[in-house]
Amino acid sequence: MAIRFWEIFEETRGQYQLRLLAGKNGMDSVVSWVHMVEDETIISRFGGTELAVTTGMKAGTEGWLLRLVTAMKKAGCTGIIVNTGRYLAAVPRQVVAWCEQHDFPLLEMPWEISVTRLIQDYCMRIMQQTHREEQTGALFARLLLGKEVPEDFFEEIGSRFHLEGTFRVFCMKPVLTPEESVLFRQAVLRLENVFGLWKNGSKIRFPYFLLELNEVWILSVNDLPEQDVAELTRQIESLFDDFFADGRLHLGIGPACQDIRNLKLALSRARTALKMACHMDRKIVDFNQMGFFGILFSSSDPELLKSYADSLLAPLDAYDSRHGASAQPDSAESAEDLSTSSLRCGSGYAATLRAYIENDRSLVKTAAATFTHRNTVNYRIQNMKRLLGSELRTPAELFPYQIAFRIRDMGL
Repeated sequence: MAIRFWEIFEETRGQYQLRLLAGKNGMDSVVSWVHMVEDETIISRFGGTELAVTTGMKAGTEGWLLRLVTAMKKAGCTGIIVNTGRYLAAVPRQVVAWCEQHDFPLLEMPWEISVTRLIQDYCMRIMQQTHREEQTGALFARLLLGKEVPEDFFEEIGSRFHLEGTFRVFCMKPVLTPEESVLFRQAVLRLENVFGLWKNGSKIRFPYFLLELNEVWILSVNDLPEQDVAELTRQIESLFDDFFADGRLHLGIGPACQDIRNLKLALSRARTALKMACHMDRKIVDFNQMGFFGILFSSSDPELLKSYADSLLAPLDAYDSRHGASAQPDSAESAEDLSTSSLRCGSGYAATLRAYIENDRSLVKTAAATFTHRNTVNYRIQNMKRLLGSELRTPAELFPYQIAFRIRDMGL
């Protein structure tokens, strides 16, 4: 879990004589790094979550500080510390008011305090927190993989997590170039800002951990209420919109699983949802909404599934292949029926059987779904019964074919 601005502030406010002027509501935000900034032009190179420190060298340029904080807020930066006393006697009231209105943390520090020392200290704290995150993340990874961890690890995280509570896993699978990887990691940091540690804040206030495991980003949230899943999903979609837009990112959402020791199960189901999202080219798939696909995509042998579907539907595939998927009319089909069905939905025998099953064996509804005449559908069904050696009447007779079509939908 990345370090928050308010954490650093509380630990160092006395040492550096920091005074919070505005934007207190924005202090519960991640700090990824600290930069010395004297000009707003460099802000375009920031990725978001940076903290800036300025000496106010451009105090003689009217409106410079307001332009600077505006640009930083727009870039998703965390806040700014102004070193007052030499170039800038005091922060303009207009800037204070703007920062308060936009919840952008604005702090001042007297000139006598070393800016260099503060930046070095803060960057060191960030690196130390990153190191702690890596160590903790390695243990969480072991839990996710079903491996043992030291018992004292549970004691260590017990103050942050409700260990016997529920854990829901969100899996993100990006496909990125090296250049895009930098942008993606910046978006991951902004994702942490969706969560807040302040009890009275407006952010999602549930314990979480976030890590990368085998090229998949894993977010696990502790005791997340069912009604908040949609909101968190919406925020993830918004933060990574550019990656979702052209199919470079897929998200799988697992169900709530009880107890931290069941993280392996939580991850497995989230990965099942992710597998469906990737294979069927969907941006987001929730395991709870997968239905029978949840069972199919849980299989560890996709070739077996594909072989099952292909063998079951082989007689229909062969017939469609010989006849060009109804490219030539059957003896009982009119040319008008054929042109309508093949052009509008390509309804060969396999497609007709699928529609027949999905429409509860209704010839009228199947005809409408396949844009063919009812008599044509009846002829095809009778012929399919002969080809398949089945009456295609009872649920037990139809169910295997229903599963076969679902397997084909998986895109294996």
